[in-house]
Amino acid sequence: MPINSNPTAAKTTVISNYPDFKMRPLPVGIESTNNQWALADGKDINTIRQLAHNPLEYARMVDENARIFRRQLVYLKETAAAVFEQAKVTDSPVTQLTLPALDGHELTFEIARREGAGSSRQGMLSGHLVGNADSLVTLAFEDGREAFTILSPNENIFLVGEPRENGQVIVKAIDPNTYGVGPAPGNADDVIKTSPTNR
Repeated sequence: MPINSNPTAAKTTVISNYPDFKMRPLPVGIESTNNQWALADGKDINTIRQLAHNPLEYARMVDENARIFRRQLVYLKETAAAVFEQAKVTDSPVTQLTLPALDGHELTFEIARREGAGSSRQGMLSGHLVGNADSLVTLAFEDGREAFTILSPNENIFLVGEPRENGQVIVKAIDPNTYGVGPAPGNADDVIKTSPTNR
């Protein structure tokens, strides 16, 4: 008798990468101490085809184009996990991290809160941009993969970083009026409830 005889057990479908998928598809155009930016237009469908792992991701990114202003691939020279691992070795606290914005720009955020068991390999952080307590920054990382959100309305900064591969993020300048607009009218159950971070 099979171990799992439950006929309603969920089936997992694995979607294969494109046969010509490349780990580093785009050349570097701008470089800093922390990051490397690809100069290709991330909203161009040919560039999207190089960024996407498979047809479903390609379709999602093409659909997302209407809700973003820009999209750019960034190669991280030093991930958040590497920063925390080094801090663990030297027994030094990490109070700030630098995140990539677009076109060679970087933003430093002050960590106000960290969730997790203190692992250097994974974590969820929140805080604000240095010098701007009215901004909000969130970062989640696991090993070399990380995702972040940077919202600073008074500076007109609305950025989202999503992981592509280890040590890579796709940074997007989002349209705050259309990106993640929330529940459909009359659907009060589809609301994310949040509380402000302690400052």
